[in-house]
Amino acid sequence: MSATFSPVVLIHQAAGALLLPPLCLLWLALLGLWFRRRWLVGLALAGIYLLATPQVAWWLTRPLEPVVASPGALQTIDAIVVLGGGKDFAPEYGDEELSSDSLLRVRYASWLAKQLGKPLLVTGGSPLGGEPEAVVMARTLQRDYHLDVRWAESRANTTEENARYSAPLLKAAGVQRIALVSNAWHLRRARALFVRQGFDVLSAPTGLSHPSPSALINWLPSGTAQRQSWIALREWVGIAWMNLHANGAGE
Repeated sequence: MSATFSPVVLIHQAAGALLLPPLCLLWLALLGLWFRRRWLVGLALAGIYLLATPQVAWWLTRPLEPVVASPGALQTIDAIVVLGGGKDFAPEYGDEELSSDSLLRVRYASWLAKQLGKPLLVTGGSPLGGEPEAVVMARTLQRDYHLDVRWAESRANTTEENARYSAPLLKAAGVQRIALVSNAWHLRRARALFVRQGFDVLSAPTGLSHPSPSALINWLPSGTAQRQSWIALREWVGIAWMNLHANGAGE
């Protein structure tokens, strides 16, 4: 089963490249050079440095992360919903395999399913072409964790579509209360979108962030921290856009 590249995802990626670091900070530095405003150059350089530190990455990420639901609360759910987080062709396997984010989600979802005995829904299309993420997730769950999914929603290319396309499948089975599995930084926005579809949603985050116990390490720049800052800023922009769209629609 294959899909073509999604133009919506291309637009999202292009907008993110223009609005988010490092490109926006590079534009700021160029403006400073053009208008001979050294303070603008300094501001851009400071931003590039700070966003690459674990401390700032944690400050940006922590408010996005929900509280982990209690075991008692999780016992009340009707189903577990797992959001796709990417996949790619893996030459060593000779097939498409899940990204690190998707694997993190699938691993936690499998643990929850075995603990709770609840059915699984996996959702994810193929925004960059190839097999839908839901198909790869279902295959991974069966092959590596010996779990079969009840529903595989394979059309969604965005988080909003994850919620919109999963809703009919769940509601047809009488599902009302779900545990939503994704990276912790993703769930503030994702949960709101599933709530809008009429579900009672318990956040089931995985990969929660934490600062290093070493203050020195927290202020040393790293590529990992730079990526986490970018992800957090992208989520904040996504939340702002979601809220703006909801207000514009009169919700």
